Amino acid sequence: MFTGGFEIVFILFIAFLLFGPKKLPEIARILGKGLGELRRASNELRSSLEDEIRNLERDVENQRRLEAANSVGSPVPELSTASRQLAESVTDNGYDHREPVPGSPEVQS
Repeated sequence: MFTGGFEIVFILFIAFLLFGPKKLPEIARILGKGLGELRRASNELRSSLEDEIRNLERDVENQRRLEAANSVGSPVPELSTASRQLAESVTDNGYDHREPVPGSPEVQS
């Protein structure tokens, strides 16, 4: 898009002509606040998605441990119903295919 400093200088010159020297600092301050809020929202969204991914991975790992323990026959603490249903609906590659869980109503796409 922009290849050098000339384009930025040209845009600043046009902004100076359009808005004048009194309005330019106010506009820059508003844009700075908006970009700061956008960055904060982006970081918050990223962290919440990472938390959810970690929770799903933990639930899937718990389900795998439970299945491994059941195949060997050693006692393991039971997962909650919600965790078990979630783990059963997520495949090994991490995609949620919304497969029906035994004992629950069918999930419609």
